[in-house]
Amino acid sequence: MLNYGILSSIINIGIAFILITLSAILLKINREKFVCGVVLSVIYTGFAVYYLCLVLLYPHSVLQKTVTTPITPSKTIEPQRENTEETMDFTMIITTQDNTFSLAPDGELEMKKSNRFKIEKVVLSRSGSDEITADIKGFVGNARKNDLQDIGYWVTYNDMLKHWAIKGEKDKFEIQIKEGKKLLGVVYVKFID
Repeated sequence: MLNYGILSSIINIGIAFILITLSAILLKINREKFVCGVVLSVIYTGFAVYYLCLVLLYPHSVLQKTVTTPITPSKTIEPQRENTEETMDFTMIITTQDNTFSLAPDGELEMKKSNRFKIEKVVLSRSGSDEITADIKGFVGNARKNDLQDIGYWVTYNDMLKHWAIKGEKDKFEIQIKEGKKLLGVVYVKFID
């Protein structure tokens, strides 16, 4: 029954009584120091007693019980994924400061937060239209008008809006590849330290 918390609180109360006794000895030496010592000793005693009460009441408190809070759906609009039954093969060419990478659908690129990258182009496996867009969620290439086209813009970690990161992943962002309004697939970029 005597655990570490109760033992440490009893030791703190013992130290508080020793401080009060030393303050009483100061009465014979200097009255001003006595008053200061008594005030500090009483404050320390108050904290020690409060700590003891917390430790003794902990097993019966709410802290030990499991509290469940209902998760309400967020009011943020999730991007709609239209026509994802058809799988579309594409390759996205990404250039960093010193390398070039090609990513397939659902591919992931890990890069350091200090680096920057640029989407060079998206190549379809079939001949497609010129309306291919690459939208990096959390980045706006054209600051005047967000046209959802981020091909050709240099992107750094500091440019990203952190609240657009994928839920459960701190620094992982989604890049949606679309032909017109039709979603062809996604690619992910994860920033690491």
